[in-house]
Amino acid sequence: MKKFIIQFIFLTIIIFIALAYATGKLPNFSSTGFIPKENKFKQVRLNDVKINIELADTSEKRKKGLSGSQSLASDSGMLFIFEKQDKYSFWMKGMKFPLDFIWIKDIKIVDIIKNAKVPDAGIKDQDLPIYVPNVPVDMVLEVTAGFVDSHKIKVGDMIELL
Repeated sequence: MKKFIIQFIFLTIIIFIALAYATGKLPNFSSTGFIPKENKFKQVRLNDVKINIELADTSEKRKKGLSGSQSLASDSGMLFIFEKQDKYSFWMKGMKFPLDFIWIKDIKIVDIIKNAKVPDAGIKDQDLPIYVPNVPVDMVLEVTAGFVDSHKIKVGDMIELL
């Protein structure tokens, strides 16, 4: 009888897990091990500063980025999330305001580019500066130029996903 109860419980658990997986109720973690596939966070914290974020977690969102946006609030940014670590390149095509780039690997800031300038009118795409981190990253946070200096953000700081 005891063996039957154990088998029944085990079978019930397997059925429950299969149903939860089939309905998408189980968390699905990306290859980085800490970012849920369905990104639920809407803010990040750097040091003691909370930043409202727009996620760029699909190829279409990453391609558009902040291009065409008229401005960005001082407490806001765009967080680019990648499935694997690499040296992803960015440019300022279509930008109307300068940015600071914060390059992140495993929730740690590994590189910073301050005050990436808005391209001059009429500059050809092939002449635009390309911004690339020093090391492979899995996230990039774009914030308004001056944010890094005004909040004393530095390489080695940790980012918290909220």
